[in-house]
Amino acid sequence: MCGRFAIGIIAGADWAEWLGLNGIDNMPADWPEPSWNIAPTQQVGMIGLRDGQRAASVARWGLIPTWWQKPLSEFRLTTFNARAEEAAQKPVFRDAWAKRRCLIPAIGWYEWQGEKGAKTPHFITIRRNTPGFWFAGLWSQTQFSEGALRSCTILTTAAGAATRHLHPRTPIVLDEEGAQQWLDLGADPAPLMVAPPDDRVELWPVDQAIGKVANNGPELIEPAGAL
Repeated sequence: MCGRFAIGIIAGADWAEWLGLNGIDNMPADWPEPSWNIAPTQQVGMIGLRDGQRAASVARWGLIPTWWQKPLSEFRLTTFNARAEEAAQKPVFRDAWAKRRCLIPAIGWYEWQGEKGAKTPHFITIRRNTPGFWFAGLWSQTQFSEGALRSCTILTTAAGAATRHLHPRTPIVLDEEGAQQWLDLGADPAPLMVAPPDDRVELWPVDQAIGKVANNGPELIEPAGAL
């Protein structure tokens, strides 16, 4: 499961090169502000392919299928995550799995551990030599009376040993080679649908402040006690 994540600040030449957009100026004007506390239904940045080239866009986190015809307020399904082993068959994700894959940039995500009412939040990240990493995602575009709405979901799989004590599921994290393969609709995605390598996972407890969506800032990913 991935119900909160962080992207931080996307800026500078390193980010532009990693995003593959031929310059940070090619990011859309409505790209979300820096955030260390992204929650479902908020706007997130994503990368897809347009005419064979990477292109950035913005989407609501929580996928709405293209066939949904009722008001958005009546949509009750929980779709900010999609189980990788089921997405190709589930009606809500099936069309996006076949036609619309995306990459969602991040620097880490959060999971909680403990008894209800006394859970400890943890920040989880991936050891890397790039500014961020990619979540494997799916996106959709749905037409409402107010206009078109783009939305997305993050794929998950069974957690590896490094994180299963926090939650039995984990988001699917891609390196650059995996990201290229994921965007290629002609490539077999099955080898990518695995947990991050345990030896690349890093995690630590963080302050309870992360539990309130209104809280934001780089201090949220610092080890507990640093605030």
